[in-house]
Amino acid sequence: MSNFFHKFLAGFCMGIAEITPGISGATIAGLFNVYKDFIKVLSTFNPNSLRLNLKYFLDGLNPMFTFPLGIGMLISIYFSAFFIDFLINNYLFIFKIFLSFVMVIAVVKNCFLDHPISLSKNFFVSFVCGVLIALVIAFSLIDLNFNNVFLILVAGLLAFTAFLLPGISGSLVLVILGLYELIISYIKNLDLIGLLPFIIGMLLSFLFIPKQIIDRFQQNEIQLKVFFSGLIMGSVPAVWLHLN
Repeated sequence: MSNFFHKFLAGFCMGIAEITPGISGATIAGLFNVYKDFIKVLSTFNPNSLRLNLKYFLDGLNPMFTFPLGIGMLISIYFSAFFIDFLINNYLFIFKIFLSFVMVIAVVKNCFLDHPISLSKNFFVSFVCGVLIALVIAFSLIDLNFNNVFLILVAGLLAFTAFLLPGISGSLVLVILGLYELIISYIKNLDLIGLLPFIIGMLLSFLFIPKQIIDRFQQNEIQLKVFFSGLIMGSVPAVWLHLN
């Protein structure tokens, strides 16, 4: 397999994973052995890199890695949006069952397969907190107007941040906030105006968060994965409440 195609395929699979709640694009990056390089590229966009060491920034872009990976992700996200929109409009009940199943599998993987159960159970309180937070958000947002620009911006920031963490799904944030179907429709229709606040939120995360969030994640990996697993489990009702 050529190096270009390997990076393209990695990006393509990452895009599919990231647009599906409960599946982590970062985990897929790890499976293709591109996660560290991906984070390294993102870290070069830190404002300090731009201000203090322009040569370091330019070297860190690594276009031979970034271009095929990025193209693969963009293509898969765009075409996956059509497929997901088709499922929502024609097989909504089956799609909800599928998402719920995938999310439960993600919880099992994060809590019982990635680490010994004896370690995961030490953070049971974190799991419960995650479940409760997700439930509160899911039920409190039922009657809100999800076209709120600020909410979409925050969703973009949180979704991209989650995207960087192995085992955590960025699109899960959209499900929790009730924005999943809306963002899918924006992507499908290439509605750049509608996507603008979401993109701005992603850029804010893109510029300021990668190194800090990865460092924190590595220091508290098990606890954070258990907590996010609680969020995933508590978000299952959001699938049934917000996808209509």
